[in-house]
Amino acid sequence: MGDDKIEGIITKGIGGIYTVRISDDSGVRKVFCSVRGTFRQKDFIPQAGDTVYIEDSGDVDIPYVISAFASRRNSLQRPPLANVDYLLLTFAVTEPVPDLKLLDKMLIISGVLGIKPVIIFTKSDLGEEEANKLSGIYRSAGFDVMISSPDNPVSKETLMELTGSGISAFAGPSGVGKSSLCNRILGTRAMETNEISVKLKRGKHTTRHCELHDFGDGFITDTPGFTSLSLFDLGITHKDICKGYPEIMEHASDCRYDDCGHVGEAGCAVEEAFQKCMIDEGRMQRYREFYKELYDNRNNYKRRKRL
Repeated sequence: MGDDKIEGIITKGIGGIYTVRISDDSGVRKVFCSVRGTFRQKDFIPQAGDTVYIEDSGDVDIPYVISAFASRRNSLQRPPLANVDYLLLTFAVTEPVPDLKLLDKMLIISGVLGIKPVIIFTKSDLGEEEANKLSGIYRSAGFDVMISSPDNPVSKETLMELTGSGISAFAGPSGVGKSSLCNRILGTRAMETNEISVKLKRGKHTTRHCELHDFGDGFITDTPGFTSLSLFDLGITHKDICKGYPEIMEHASDCRYDDCGHVGEAGCAVEEAFQKCMIDEGRMQRYREFYKELYDNRNNYKRRKRL
């Protein structure tokens, strides 16, 4: 890049105007930027977390223009966020009842994209026994797990010890307390929150976009609540599912066949470990459900292409 270009990170984008955090002779600051028309013509959509290069635009109102983008390490489409280092997967132990299939699905996505997941179970005051049970299952599987409640929330210091630098993003369904927890950690009302719907027992999600906030040597953000995620639409295959199941990968190398799917084949070391109660029954069941769904979707897709 030429000397006239300044490197920065997009921290927010709304309506085609992007806030970019830069460090130059004036110090660390945030500036407003538009984006070169060539990127719009290519249907390229900038995301919070993108490393960019900006230069003077000649426009008094929007003084800089993004003229180049660095390659992305990874990219999430829902929410739109680039170069994620940590996903803080936040689920309540009750109200709403935790959707463990969604949690496992997000763990698969994290594994495929090379993102470090940290699981946070909230509202432990409403179900201490369930919180301990769930945390035990996922810790045994090999994940970092934290338990949080209004009286004993996850602290900023504890979270920093796990995430260090980089980009961290809260993710999970609505109504589990992501925004409230993020606000508390940042010490400011950075995210909009809303009350739980009494009738539906779930949150009215009010987080509408991703905005990166300074957090230690990196950034942290809240994300809109998740409703549905399709592994197949993300290009994830049945062979990728193990990346969300480190306890299965631990035994997979001992299987008789290299292409073992761990769905009951002869000589499957994972099945043997499962029968010895070394793998949680619910996790094993959900792995096999994902495997069958993606395997069937792949075959159906191939058949449609032949027609």
